[in-house]
Amino acid sequence: MDVDLASMTPLEGEAAPAPSSRLSLVTKLSYGLGEAAEGVKSAALETFLFFYYVQVVGLSGSLTGVALMIALMFDGVVDPAIGVVSDNLRTPLGRRHPFLYLAPLPLIIGLYLLFTPPPGMAQAGVFAWMLGFTVLCRLMQSFYFVPHMALGAELTTDFKDRVSISAYRTVFSYVGRLASLLIAFSLFFRATPAYANGQLNPAAYPPFALTCGLIAGAVILVSALGTQRRARQVYIHERYRSLAATTGGFFRNLVNAFRVRAFTVYFIAILMNYVLGGVQAALAIHLNTFYWRLPSSGVQSVLVFNMLGFMSTAWLATPLSNRFDKKPVYVVCLVFSVIAIALPIILAQLGLYPVRDKVLLVWCLSANAFLAGAIGSPAVVVSLAMLADVADAYEERFGARSEGFLFGASAFTRKASLGIGGAIAGVALDLIRFPRGVGVAAVPREKTVELALLFGPGVLAFSLTAAVIMMAYDLNRSRHAAILSRLAARAATHPT
Repeated sequence: MDVDLASMTPLEGEAAPAPSSRLSLVTKLSYGLGEAAEGVKSAALETFLFFYYVQVVGLSGSLTGVALMIALMFDGVVDPAIGVVSDNLRTPLGRRHPFLYLAPLPLIIGLYLLFTPPPGMAQAGVFAWMLGFTVLCRLMQSFYFVPHMALGAELTTDFKDRVSISAYRTVFSYVGRLASLLIAFSLFFRATPAYANGQLNPAAYPPFALTCGLIAGAVILVSALGTQRRARQVYIHERYRSLAATTGGFFRNLVNAFRVRAFTVYFIAILMNYVLGGVQAALAIHLNTFYWRLPSSGVQSVLVFNMLGFMSTAWLATPLSNRFDKKPVYVVCLVFSVIAIALPIILAQLGLYPVRDKVLLVWCLSANAFLAGAIGSPAVVVSLAMLADVADAYEERFGARSEGFLFGASAFTRKASLGIGGAIAGVALDLIRFPRGVGVAAVPREKTVELALLFGPGVLAFSLTAAVIMMAYDLNRSRHAAILSRLAARAATHPT
């Protein structure tokens, strides 16, 4: 897939100055905007897909979980493989951008069809439909998301800029999620005489999915165009060496990555955290609909305030990581955000929460959701910047850049939240015999309590374990600075 580097020249009439060490605001905004597409898609798949197939279509929780798990296994190979291909791709557009331009149209089609299963199919047919189009959506997501993540590590090596662009990514991700939630409940899931809880209305999902797909596709293209010039400058001036010759392909990359202690710790801790977050994402609408018994507007309020909380404090990641370093910020914010999520359920079970006054309940849950998001946001931001630092450690040890592979592995952990988390949630619902395809009043109270205990306190215990594992991450600011210094010296001695 290599081409002659001589072909990697500026476009006719276009100058190609060496890129500055710091990123412009326009580049940061353009790159961060791309994450809004991931946010829109994530809200559609992580928040609504599981609920739709279990409670609206009537597919068993276990089969829904199995479909998500099989799709995840597919991702386990595809994500890092796309990363490796993009690491080694050489085109006039650069390594990453061809993928960004190819992904939108198939993603739009796949997302629409995923939420439009033909009526009257048996469980096996619904399972096959869900599995097939979940795999397609994941493949197109990988085509876009893995190269997009890797691009962020290439745009700059500056310590502060990496946290900054991670903050932009995080904010735009939650802008996308917020837009999806507002569109869902304000336009498509409004209460009707037939469906007091609009999220149970099957006719609302196909137009919702199409709208999300169109928004995501447009955002991907705008982001790709906005980062194209800076990316070309980086490729032309800094990144010309054949990674195929130095990395040895997919499996050698895999082995090498786990020889880097920081990556191994990061991968295990992040995987655990995303999976547990995936359980909560899969069950969020279940919890708010059946345990808290909120109207559609109340469900929207809780989810929206959570997104607003995440957006409100993303900017704190940079000063916090400058003051305390990245790992302590990640661990502390993770622990307290999960505690905040579990607290209302614990208080409700103790009789200390206003569950009967629905207006007050919605306000309390919304405020708590905002708090949990605000506490957790810096952890999300710094986790992305931490992996960019791991890519530098990888280059120092093995002599090649492999952002695509490393961020492909990271994308796998993020999507594991939907796969493994959905599988756990589906099996759990079947184990407690949670009713499917029924109204709120038809669900026994004891079943909703079991659901709530899984959602809050159960996940909290395992999240604390993930935080403890991350304590072993050994790539701090001073060590990263030393790595960059040695890389610079190596480049000066052995220019590419």
